[in-house]
Amino acid sequence: MSLLLKSLSPAIARLANYAKNPLTILGFGLTTLSGLALIVFLALEVAGLLDNPYTGVFGSALLPVIFVGGLLLMPLGILRRRRALMRSGQSADAIATYPNLDFNDPHLRRVAMLLAALTVINVVVLATSSVVGMNFMDTPKFCGTVCHKVMRPEHTAYQNSPHSRVKCTQCHIGPGASWAVRSKFDGLRQVWKVMTGTYAHPIPSPVHTLRPARDTCESCHWPAKHYGDKLRVVGRFAEDEKNSASFTALLLRTGGGAFGAGQPHGGIHWWHIYADNRIRYLATDQRRQEIAWVELTTPDGKRTEFTREGANLPAPDSIQRAARVMDCIDCHNRPTHLFETPAKAIDSVLQRQADLRSLPFFKREAVKAVAAAYPTHDEGMAGVRRSVADFYRKFYPDLTTRAGKLVARAADETAAVYDRTVFPEMNTNSKTHPNNIGHDDSPGCFRCHDGNMKESKGDRVIPNDCDTCHAILVDGSSNEPDLGQLVLAPPPPAPAPAEAKP
Repeated sequence: MSLLLKSLSPAIARLANYAKNPLTILGFGLTTLSGLALIVFLALEVAGLLDNPYTGVFGSALLPVIFVGGLLLMPLGILRRRRALMRSGQSADAIATYPNLDFNDPHLRRVAMLLAALTVINVVVLATSSVVGMNFMDTPKFCGTVCHKVMRPEHTAYQNSPHSRVKCTQCHIGPGASWAVRSKFDGLRQVWKVMTGTYAHPIPSPVHTLRPARDTCESCHWPAKHYGDKLRVVGRFAEDEKNSASFTALLLRTGGGAFGAGQPHGGIHWWHIYADNRIRYLATDQRRQEIAWVELTTPDGKRTEFTREGANLPAPDSIQRAARVMDCIDCHNRPTHLFETPAKAIDSVLQRQADLRSLPFFKREAVKAVAAAYPTHDEGMAGVRRSVADFYRKFYPDLTTRAGKLVARAADETAAVYDRTVFPEMNTNSKTHPNNIGHDDSPGCFRCHDGNMKESKGDRVIPNDCDTCHAILVDGSSNEPDLGQLVLAPPPPAPAPAEAKP
């Protein structure tokens, strides 16, 4: 080592002398090893050989931190070593204040070129890993699987939703650097809560921190282009031996459009979104389920205020402070993370798979199994599957022998319903996250349309008639209606005029 130092220039020798300390050697080792690991990680990532989310966290978040930490340790160790040598009282020849940077010295030029090349490589590696890390943190895999137990309910619901190919960040953050930075700082808070185990059970819906829907949802769902009604067939099944079916066909007056734009307008979307009308409201609870005041401003500029019958208008300062302009999320509050009730989820299974209706009491037993309490999600799935299978094995042994595959499929479908709707560890189910679309299982539309919101200076009431939002075409049919025949059927004849009385 001494012969090598003597062969180098004095400046390089002094630098090598300063670098001969545990802190600098540790920093050099960390930077070298993490840099090599980053190169390998990036190569594997490009080749598509990495699929484990925890590997992504290690490669995209932890390795760059180690890399930068090593770079910082090296000069820190050199400074500490230099100060220690100066305090030791060694001669000035042994310790210069700073190396004399004379680029006429060929040794110094070679070392400078080597350091410059290593610096460029370090910058490229760090920048590339940072970009890869940011991209990885924007993926549903990162959002839904890194904090596995915490985000399992939301990630499961997301995978079964119409938005399963839309990135989480497109809805929860949207475009723009300011919202991205804000989300990353909020993510640090969430990481701390996960590390300390202080997160909520269940994770509350972020209704107060969501970005306005016009900045996110409406990049795909353009309000002015929402028009036309929707035809739906809803199947409901009784909890009797025959799983008796009751089908309803209805026309949802979703409507939409824009006033004076040469296109149809009206219906639910036209009244509630702010293409023409503007609605503001005040809620008295954190989840915005209890509405106390509504203000409607129509295209002609007329303002109408509605309050609960017998209640006074809110104070102007409370309206100024807390009134919210209604947007998509106020009704479509579970467009992706929907947790169905056991009854509706089983109805959906029976509507899609008609052969399961032949199993006696399937609706009753399936709902009972899904609604039962289990200590963990995995134990719940096993318990649900076992409960359905044991019922038919005990009470219908001949059926189990004759149609064993059908019974097994019924048990599997019921377990699948539990798998996507109930999460005991996070205390998450349909009751903890109500859906504002409709009014069967939670107030939903009836938060305002309950017949009790009356105009403050008049007799007008926010309507709650069935025909306001939908037209019932078939009600309570035991057979599923044929939509083709229903749509093409000729209109009923007009009633004959009443005869004139003498």
